[in-house]
Amino acid sequence: MRLKTLSAFTGLLGLLSLLLVALPGTAAHAATTRHEAETSPSVCTGSLDSNYPGFSGSGFCNGVNAAGAYAQFTVNAPAAGTATLRVRFANGTATARPAALLVNGSTVQTPSYEATGAWSTWATKTLTVQLNAGGNTVRLNPTTAAGLPNVDYLDVEVAGPAAGLPSSFRWRSSGPLIGPKSDATHSIRAVKDPSVVYHDGRYHVFATTTNNSGAYSMVYLNFTDWSQANAAQHHYLDQTAIGTGYKAAPQVFYFAPQKLWYLVFQTGDNAAYSTTANIADPRSWSAPKKFYAGGMPQIIRDNIGNGYWVDFWVICDSAKCYLFSSDDNGHLYRSETTVADFPNGMGNTVIAMQDANKFRLFEAPNVYKVAGTDTFLLMVEAIGGDGKRMFRSWTAPAITGPWQPLADTEANPFARANNVTFDGTPWTRDISHGELIRNGVDQTLTISPCNLRFLYQGMDPAATDPYNLLPWRLGLLTQTNSTC
Repeated sequence: MRLKTLSAFTGLLGLLSLLLVALPGTAAHAATTRHEAETSPSVCTGSLDSNYPGFSGSGFCNGVNAAGAYAQFTVNAPAAGTATLRVRFANGTATARPAALLVNGSTVQTPSYEATGAWSTWATKTLTVQLNAGGNTVRLNPTTAAGLPNVDYLDVEVAGPAAGLPSSFRWRSSGPLIGPKSDATHSIRAVKDPSVVYHDGRYHVFATTTNNSGAYSMVYLNFTDWSQANAAQHHYLDQTAIGTGYKAAPQVFYFAPQKLWYLVFQTGDNAAYSTTANIADPRSWSAPKKFYAGGMPQIIRDNIGNGYWVDFWVICDSAKCYLFSSDDNGHLYRSETTVADFPNGMGNTVIAMQDANKFRLFEAPNVYKVAGTDTFLLMVEAIGGDGKRMFRSWTAPAITGPWQPLADTEANPFARANNVTFDGTPWTRDISHGELIRNGVDQTLTISPCNLRFLYQGMDPAATDPYNLLPWRLGLLTQTNSTC
């Protein structure tokens, strides 16, 4: 018997992270097509058997017990897009069997197929992948000598885009709106990593600054209209109880259960937060406290490699608050605590998404609730093949996923220079770390699906400075192809 590991499935789950999921009630209806493992053009590296009951069709694929003894399906899609895969399998041993999942020759993940208790007990793995228009190959390729589990069939359903959000985006960019402002004690080189809320008739912007020595700190400013942004006073947060030293990548929101504003940021070795009852008073922020009492969670230590633990992002639903982070090494992490315990108790840290190419899943995650829907939007900054920054996007029915691609390629990005129109000569080719302007200010981070606006960092395309001295400025993208 060939036991297919949940690895293939887990890989699919990782792929799920990279693919667009059809959301209940929001996706266009799509018919399900069944591909029997024993019927051509499906390929079984082994025998086609029928000695265990409960299978569909005339039999199942009983693969050879060997690494590389694959089962393969040919899948036709009417158009390029997201598809939900359901693999029916049986694993009568006591051990899960790992198998790589390949779509059109590319390995998506290496998941595992768990034991089902008997060869006559069948289970279904549900996965989401991106298919090309026309013919596609989906291969389950075992990675150990145990081989695959018995495979009955593959069901394929093509999904539609999330309600209210288009499947591609177009933007118009402002020029640089917020740039460095030095004073007697701050020689500022760049302004970057913005977070923004609109409250009491004013935009409140928090951002990272770097000085001419490459040192990091944070700044706050507010204004009533974007035309006033450049003239707004800069308040340097190292002059407050937040203190001096490395502080960067702020995120601001109002935590309604406690009637407090939270400013979340990175300190180099942990995620930290400060609080205030008055967002407009920069000197009212409390001294920082750490989210992780024990420091970096072990799962991050095990996967970070030569990366950096960066870009912390909090979002809550009615029961839990979640803290996302990146490692510049192809992993997106998620921790959680209850709303009642927040900000204490962050734990159960997991890999929410991963990519073998670290540049495709680099840093700066944003997660939002889409107003009027059961949909969540995830955006992650990537580095394209041209070396320039961009954003990819996914949607899911819950903060915990499964995440499925919305606009996630260089040809069809969420935001990249190739889907942004500039007035005159483009002032940046990087669409980097930023934040959407939300509907409200609270911990649910709700956005309207209509007429999105994205405050982002860009820089002179000719800049060649070391990373800590790059001349970042802040600009505003306004969506030009809203579906509303």
